[in-house]
Amino acid sequence: MPKTNSLPKDGTTHTKVCATPGCPNEGLYPAPRNRQHLRDYLWLCLDHVRDYNRAWNYFDGLNGPALEAEIRKATTWERPSWKFGTSAASKAGWPGGQAEFEDEFGFFEDGPARETAFAGMDAEEKEAWKIFDMAPVSDPVLLKQRYNELAKRYHPDHNGGDARAEEKLKKINLAYSVLRKKRLNPQANNQ
Repeated sequence: MPKTNSLPKDGTTHTKVCATPGCPNEGLYPAPRNRQHLRDYLWLCLDHVRDYNRAWNYFDGLNGPALEAEIRKATTWERPSWKFGTSAASKAGWPGGQAEFEDEFGFFEDGPARETAFAGMDAEEKEAWKIFDMAPVSDPVLLKQRYNELAKRYHPDHNGGDARAEEKLKKINLAYSVLRKKRLNPQANNQ
């Protein structure tokens, strides 16, 4: 059976000859022709593909900005990428471009110390502290300062009448009333 470098149309198997001139061995191993045609292969025997791989340098001939551009593309697997927090989705989430997310597993929290601070609280109080984005405190001054800070940030007048800011402010007001009732006036809950 003659050796050929093309696959037959009839489904029969033919072997490929090594693409190295003068080599009679079977070409079993694909190697890209060049950087611009990575899916266009030369078929080489084992010895010649080893030589090819030792000499292969994808970045050969690239300098300066072209080299930097290739490295940047490879860093993100040649997918488009943006800096964190600059996409339209993150900017649209909240006033001032701040997007909130739920840290369900506590990866960005203190771990066991955080869980101890929330021990014995009901879901309503835990949610209120989550809205306030702070560890539980019993000092009414600190709680009031945080409330004022959040109320100012999400007030509709401060955010051009943004409906999302108004909804966030409603949640903040509700959370503040829950925290005042449960933390600052706990005897009221026992009556």
